[in-house]
Amino acid sequence: MSGWSDDVADAWSWNARFWSAMQESRALTMMREYVVHEVNAILWALLIIVTGLLLRRVWRLLRFWVRGSRLPGPPLNALARNKGCDALDQFTAFLGQAHKDYGSVVRVWLGPTQLLVSVKDPELIQHLLVQAKDRLPLTGKAFQLAFGKSSLFVSSFAQVQSRRISLERQLNGKFLERVHSISLKVVDRIKQWADVGPSGLELDCKTASQHMAFSILGATLFGDGFLIWPAAREFEDLLMMIAKECCFWATYNVLPLWNKNFQRYKATCLRLQDLTKHMIQEGKNQHRNVIESYNKIESANIDAGIAAGYGGTSGEFVEDLIAGIISSKDSSGNLNLSEEIRGDIMGMMFHGCLTTTGIISGVLTKLAQHPEVQAKVYQEIVSICGKSATPSFTDVQKMHFLLATIYESARLLPAGPLLQRCSLKHDMKLTKEITVPAGAILAVPIQLVQMDACKWGDDAEIFNPDRFLKQKTVNSDSCKIKGDSHKAVGLTEQGDTDLVENSDGQSAGSDFKDPDINYSFLPFGSGSRVCVGKRFASVEMTALLASLLQRYEIKLGPDSDMDLKPKIENFTLQLFPSPKLSLVPRGF
Repeated sequence: MSGWSDDVADAWSWNARFWSAMQESRALTMMREYVVHEVNAILWALLIIVTGLLLRRVWRLLRFWVRGSRLPGPPLNALARNKGCDALDQFTAFLGQAHKDYGSVVRVWLGPTQLLVSVKDPELIQHLLVQAKDRLPLTGKAFQLAFGKSSLFVSSFAQVQSRRISLERQLNGKFLERVHSISLKVVDRIKQWADVGPSGLELDCKTASQHMAFSILGATLFGDGFLIWPAAREFEDLLMMIAKECCFWATYNVLPLWNKNFQRYKATCLRLQDLTKHMIQEGKNQHRNVIESYNKIESANIDAGIAAGYGGTSGEFVEDLIAGIISSKDSSGNLNLSEEIRGDIMGMMFHGCLTTTGIISGVLTKLAQHPEVQAKVYQEIVSICGKSATPSFTDVQKMHFLLATIYESARLLPAGPLLQRCSLKHDMKLTKEITVPAGAILAVPIQLVQMDACKWGDDAEIFNPDRFLKQKTVNSDSCKIKGDSHKAVGLTEQGDTDLVENSDGQSAGSDFKDPDINYSFLPFGSGSRVCVGKRFASVEMTALLASLLQRYEIKLGPDSDMDLKPKIENFTLQLFPSPKLSLVPRGF
């Protein structure tokens, strides 16, 4: 009996386990089906979302293509057929021919999703530069790797507007007199960048211009001690090396980490960032510490007397920049303060040095090519401050012909071939018939606009600083009208004006014309994104050239070509190859 009971109990126990297993299996099956169902639902949702995004992208691309194709311009494959247009100077020539064929607004397809719209008409240019406030997005991580992250050079104008106002207030305020004094000190150092020749100092125009521009801007940002820091030369070499390579590496969508040359470029960028951080700290230290460290250098190119003369504040600009970032509403919250300061400083050094170098190099070459203009500039300098007295800040403001010479050189040799803007979010209506789709590159061919005979006269290609001057009324008995061969083309609605001279061949009195009223003159840009350091750069270059021309006569070297043609190097319009110049000391 007990055995039967045990069998029944085992049967019930087995039955219970069976049904329990069945229930567990069913639960697992149901759970598995539920998971599969949910995963399928998520996958379907993701598929719908991705499909929607792709369709939206395709729709925007089609809309972009349709609106872009409505603009006048050459066929889609015209740029590919035109050999050599990957060079910017050849591309400028390509745009020039396109404007002749299709009018003042021309579209050029650079790629399947890249549309460039070139505008040559001055009135449309003014409208464009006011309305198109954004810059083109950075083309790759290689730029951030080179110069670090910065909220001062982002694409969106709304994010940098208040920062630009703060920076402009600093550069065009108390730093104007400071950059004037720094420019005079840089002329004292010109002998370090030149070789002594039979007739005077011999130097390479581009290299010397680069050293001068770099020294002036560096001393303004880091303090006067920058002029004697041994690390400053390394900083300059690294910055120029990166400037040549960053545009190449920026063409890679995925950084080639396996490439040995890229690894070398990356190491150079990191070294430059570390050096910038070090110099920012040095700029905030006491100037006497800089002098003490300089005296420990074995190879001293400057004697202690000259070194002791470098006074002034150190790191003042950096401190003001920190205060501006902290108080700015558009400062990026994703960046820490030290990283943002470093990126801003490196960006300003990069952009400022390249553009200023091009203008200074062009002025020096033009003065050497045109000794009669140089003689007139020198006469103006002597008449205002004498042959030996240091040009003061007030004296330089009176040198209208010198400033006109700088602007005329910048007209013929602008700092860059194209002025680029972008409207990132909204289409831009240029005229009733022409609408530029959002995301297109809006470009102004500066070289073409500033040499357009329709706006500048038949002598648009001739170096003539008098076109930037307006003449005062003089007594007709004490002056004569200069001949037609040297006619000065006016920039106002009054038309052409003749240059008035007195009996000794000098100008009978002239005032500088405001170039901002001429929309065909764009060396510093215009509109919403106009260069914030425009006045700063003008003071810098006039003070530098006034002091340089007061001491030296500039002549072309014996092997230099008198008919130098503008070429483009590192996206900067320059004279290439760089002419050799001779600086002949003036006898007092």
